[in-house]
Amino acid sequence: MTNISVIIPSNHSQHELLKVVHAICNQTFKPAEIVIVDSSTEHSVCSAEITAFCAVSGIGLNYEHRSKAFPGHARNIGLGLAKGELIAFIDVQTIPRPHWLEAASNLLESNAIACVWGATVFSAETTFERLVRDGFQGTLARTTLPGTVCRRDVFAKTGQFVGWVRAGEDTEWILRFKLLKFQAINPSSALIDYVGLIGSDSKRLLSKWYRNYTASRNLPHFFPQRMLLWLVLYPLLIVIAFNWNYLIADWRMDSPLYLGHVTKIVAGLPVLAYVGIRGFALPMRRGVGIWRLLPFRFIPITVICFMADIVKFLVFSFPKLKRDDCTLETDS
Repeated sequence: MTNISVIIPSNHSQHELLKVVHAICNQTFKPAEIVIVDSSTEHSVCSAEITAFCAVSGIGLNYEHRSKAFPGHARNIGLGLAKGELIAFIDVQTIPRPHWLEAASNLLESNAIACVWGATVFSAETTFERLVRDGFQGTLARTTLPGTVCRRDVFAKTGQFVGWVRAGEDTEWILRFKLLKFQAINPSSALIDYVGLIGSDSKRLLSKWYRNYTASRNLPHFFPQRMLLWLVLYPLLIVIAFNWNYLIADWRMDSPLYLGHVTKIVAGLPVLAYVGIRGFALPMRRGVGIWRLLPFRFIPITVICFMADIVKFLVFSFPKLKRDDCTLETDS
């Protein structure tokens, strides 16, 4: 088999990084090297545990500390350091299954293709985490950059990753790859487990959505979503405003919540359309069965998705506040 370089961008703790390195060292087909580009502020040298793990497994280790490197920039640094004929990408919160590299390299050798996409399933433990997963990712394996294995020469034609954004650069590169009509394949089964949802709560998710949408709002692949917000979410908010007195104040003029001069027109179609899309159509398209949504489970799923769309609506609709674009958050 061809030698592989695994690139890991990280701004997590060394303990979390060790989990991913441990999974890579336990692969049925081991890579030639692991390239870690660490941008965390907690440390600037590789931990002894990671170094020892790679040494025992016979895997080369190239550890580079770069402060304030966003994921795309870190991957570009990794591409410059990597020596393998094949390049594999993984993130700290994406744990590869033991046969990941063997399955991907076999597919590359037996097919005239440029890439094998990452096939990721999203792990969830609590009721809230399962609602989030079913609303956004679903239960089927999804195509992701983490877990992707590519031939090295692909990047000479596609170019590297957008390095100045905090999120969304992986999707942008995949779309660029497809636009250039390179051939790729999806594995027949999941090879990667995403564990980033575990431990989530509403406050953490809202913060993450705001951070990611703010960082990636100017990437071109978000333009259709901006149009969707103008065509769907804006009318939905107008309908809510028009029905405020009926829904909130119960038409009691003495209520402090009563707003005068608001029309009584009831236009529920945008609301029904939103619930149908967010509560049923998208989860079912992503593998969630209809009986997992009925009789009432579609309601909290729709509410969680609405929270995300409100954040996206605010980020996409108003000028970005000045801030230090190089400031890193703690979640990758």
